[in-house]
Amino acid sequence: MLTACATPSQPFEGHPVLVAIKFEGNKSIGSGELLSKIATSPTSGFFSKTARYYDADLFAIDEKRIVRWYNEKGYYEAKILDVQEVRDEAGRVTLVVKIDEGRRAVVKTIDYQGLDDVPKDEASDIEDALPLRTGDGFDEDQYEKTKDVVKNRLKERGFAQAEVNGRVEVAPEDGAAHIWFDCDTGPRFHFGKVVVTGNRQISSNEISSATGIEKGQTYSPQAIALAQQRVYNLGTFSGVRVQLEPLGDSPVASVRVNVHEAPFQTFRFGIGGSAEETRWELPRLHGEYTNRSLFGGLRRLELSSTVGYAFVNSPFDYDPRHSGITAQNSAQLTVPNIIFPGLEWISRGEFSREVQGGYAYDDVAARTGLLYRRGNHSIAPSINFIHYFLVDLYQAGLADVLGRGGQAAGIVHDCPTHCTLTYPELRYTYDGRDNAIEPTQGFYFSTSIQQTLKPGTFSYFRINPEIRVYTPATRFAVIALRAEYGGLFTETAEGASPFTQRFFFGGQNEQRGYAPLRQGPKIGACNEGNPTCPFARIGVPIGGKYAALFSAELRVHTDFILNHLGMVAFVDASRVQNDKNVLSGGLEFAPGLGLRYITPFGPIRFDVAWVANPKDVVIPADGTVVLNNTTVSTVCHKADPTCIFEARWAFHLTLGEAF
Repeated sequence: MLTACATPSQPFEGHPVLVAIKFEGNKSIGSGELLSKIATSPTSGFFSKTARYYDADLFAIDEKRIVRWYNEKGYYEAKILDVQEVRDEAGRVTLVVKIDEGRRAVVKTIDYQGLDDVPKDEASDIEDALPLRTGDGFDEDQYEKTKDVVKNRLKERGFAQAEVNGRVEVAPEDGAAHIWFDCDTGPRFHFGKVVVTGNRQISSNEISSATGIEKGQTYSPQAIALAQQRVYNLGTFSGVRVQLEPLGDSPVASVRVNVHEAPFQTFRFGIGGSAEETRWELPRLHGEYTNRSLFGGLRRLELSSTVGYAFVNSPFDYDPRHSGITAQNSAQLTVPNIIFPGLEWISRGEFSREVQGGYAYDDVAARTGLLYRRGNHSIAPSINFIHYFLVDLYQAGLADVLGRGGQAAGIVHDCPTHCTLTYPELRYTYDGRDNAIEPTQGFYFSTSIQQTLKPGTFSYFRINPEIRVYTPATRFAVIALRAEYGGLFTETAEGASPFTQRFFFGGQNEQRGYAPLRQGPKIGACNEGNPTCPFARIGVPIGGKYAALFSAELRVHTDFILNHLGMVAFVDASRVQNDKNVLSGGLEFAPGLGLRYITPFGPIRFDVAWVANPKDVVIPADGTVVLNNTTVSTVCHKADPTCIFEARWAFHLTLGEAF
């Protein structure tokens, strides 16, 4: 059994070992926060104790630090009432610090001077954005942030040379703080000429137009940042910098755009693979071609092809009838600055061959739509046409089901061999993460909405929102949280829906306790060559109309073990059903552990997860192929003909974070 080692007791140069520091009376500020503000620290460690020693003279200075921190938070009457040295039989010291916080000063008034040239509605908007307002407890940090907010808001309204100073008068006896902000706005600036440098083949006029900055427009730092984003999003430049020219005596803010043109034509090739519990793809070959200046303009052509061989279940145990070549091919043309800067028109053609553990199919797709990005926001309306063909569930394993069709076929109802899907889609994304590849803090939200149209085989409404949150836990650890919902609403409860638009959980990026696609409703079939069977012998996932997923990860950088190594503890909780109340019956929880090797392209990830509370799935009898209900369960016995075994753990090896 592991136990914590004993606290050392040997003094050092006459100073006793300090066991702990306990604070009493600190109702408003936590003990951990107070400890972080002083130089004295107690002995710490679990398996190995690092001795710390008590120096009364040093702690006398720390008492002043504690009082000063309270003052910064608005507690100007705070004082240390007593410091007790409690010694144990070994002479070690525990400090007990008794604090009287006193009253906190409250902001009574905030006055502004120098805003005479600012219209009242703009001044009101500035006040509404302040982090510190009348009635709040005074805080020196918040006061400094408030000054910065006033200054930045003035600059956003064209006052490029704005300066803001302030002063605070505190009356501790009244518990009141009075704040004055002295604002020197200077003249309101407007944008002048946009000068472009560094371009060799792309016209300066095209680049200037892409910035969205027009001569005479009111100056704002946000417009500068947005111009840089817009020019970089053209995809033509490897480097972009947009900045102001030095401001002169006249209220004109000229802009300089410096660009570095990327190679206009590039080819890339790569080789990789993936491995999961019931599906390996080896090798996976990828190639892409990009032309960033098609026909001499800013039009961008991207050709991409990925080809691999999918082994179901693995290269060491697979059936060639249930495995095969998988491919994703696409051609995309992007035309920037349609109608106004920042609006792109994207047209895309696709051909794919998908091979999974439960099904295989080919599809061709044509998509066209618009993409508008502004800061962290993006919105993309599109129209999509997809034709599925050579649809085959578990290859020959479900030939009887395909032949008989009917509602029991589920996944292939109305699409026995081919079908068509037409739908407009609206996607919205807010990306406030600090890094898209390896985020450490920030917020991400996306949602997509689909509504089918004719011509098409299906009729449904689909919505799929997702939210992610990232926050540092310590210097070396990050907490990542995710929640996702999926709903596919057909015109009738029994209405047909395309299997590619249903929700399949399981695999490297969703419910990691299951192999790919394995969670949720399933359809049954007999063994090869049997037209009928009393109980299903094969359970093939058909996806669900409704799904919910919650994930939490603790990502820890462990460079002290090996450079670029990370470890992750995670839990995925999810459910996939055809019941609108997707949470009925409870979620399935899968805790797991993972290793990460950090690369410039994202982490190489190995995850193992185990389903703690698996839910049995019943394959209903269809009366034609499967004659009796069959259970898919993790506790089946080999000799039980009424049950199909489902593994309750899975492993995944891939590139990139789960979310």
